[in-house]
Amino acid sequence: MKTNLLYKLIALTTAGFIGACGGAKNNDTQNLLLAALALSSGIKVNTATELAKESNDDYNLNQYGLITPSTLGKWVNNWSATKPAGVNGKLVILQNGASATVGKEYIAGNGNDVVVYSFTFADGASALDGGDGFSQKRSSGLSDTISIIANGTKVDAILNRYGIDPNNDLVVFVSSANANSHVQGTLRGFYTFRYWGFDHKNLAFLNGTLPRLAVTDGNFVPFSSTTNTPPSYTNRYTIKSVRVDNTILMLPVEDVITAVKNPNNVTLAGLTSSVFISDARSSSGSSNEYNGVARSTASEVAGKYAGFEGRIRGAKELRWTDLLDTEFRFKSKADLKAYYAGKGYQEGQTAIQLCRTNNRSQVTGFSYIAILGYPSTYYDGSWIEWGSLTGGGPAAKLPADSPYRTDVPELSEVITYNVAGDVDPNLPTNLNAFATTSRKIVEEDKAYKR
Repeated sequence: MKTNLLYKLIALTTAGFIGACGGAKNNDTQNLLLAALALSSGIKVNTATELAKESNDDYNLNQYGLITPSTLGKWVNNWSATKPAGVNGKLVILQNGASATVGKEYIAGNGNDVVVYSFTFADGASALDGGDGFSQKRSSGLSDTISIIANGTKVDAILNRYGIDPNNDLVVFVSSANANSHVQGTLRGFYTFRYWGFDHKNLAFLNGTLPRLAVTDGNFVPFSSTTNTPPSYTNRYTIKSVRVDNTILMLPVEDVITAVKNPNNVTLAGLTSSVFISDARSSSGSSNEYNGVARSTASEVAGKYAGFEGRIRGAKELRWTDLLDTEFRFKSKADLKAYYAGKGYQEGQTAIQLCRTNNRSQVTGFSYIAILGYPSTYYDGSWIEWGSLTGGGPAAKLPADSPYRTDVPELSEVITYNVAGDVDPNLPTNLNAFATTSRKIVEEDKAYKR
């Protein structure tokens, strides 16, 4: 029965592609192919729409995604009686470092079914983290990235160090410092686990930072000056056991280029037919990066930059700090919805998230996917890659006719070249000027589960 259905899907997909060659727009056909591939590998390939999960209007009612201190306190104090439906394992709290509040540095776990671990999200001294627990330098086939989604081996190492069962445990990410930047860094963990297949019911993020929680909501959540000791297992857990493919959450540059060229007639499998480019480089009081005035693309070499500044054509300025209140909590769902409507977002569009390195855009992306329930994907290379793919200007890196060249009016606006002496000659590193793909990372990650 499964084999016959597979053949039918492949036949329908082939017919759809033939029709598409005649100019018809048919994203449904592309998604039939995803279904066929899922049957052949035993892995469900999700679309951006399927991965978007809308929050309750009242965040206190959420059992996943964005949760509140009262919900977390209920879980921590009596997990066995209060765990959400469909969650059969432990409550694992990954706290982004210690709070500065003495005696209340960490949420208190019981070491049994509620465990709390301090996870430093940007720790260059950690062999496991490699500079950032959920990021890694990898080759896209076009070039090496500065920092992109961690590979399957690294994610498996994280799962085993902290004893996380990706199919049964509920992982809650907690920000431990009163800083907007701490929120974006912590959310990168949420993004990585979702990309690697965690179901929505197995992931949550605490709305508000730990110092505020300790002062105003300490009656809900117990605290401790220490954490639980990570079990550091060897090969007990693997992300391969999660039989879904959520790699649509990260677009390689070639797919971003395709979408930007025709944003209202997109035929990329897994996306809706219209996209909304969300540029989160601006913060309160400054639009300089978005307007190409400030040099936002400082690389690994001090004082050196990418080839040009500006923005992706059609991108809208989304000030990520505008989504958070003065206590570093996400604003109400109604406020967020109104904010995006004011920027021109139309329901049903897939939002493509970017900033300089895809850290600030973690805040905008989470608000789309886990609060508003809008389909979204991330351009993980972000501007530090986009602004480096020059085919003109004082320090061209690619042939003038390269399909990856981005410094052209068809793809970018407000193009401002940096002078040759300020351009990092090695950004991006190991650039292959004649590459035939920028999908190597996505393809590697797909293969890791198959």
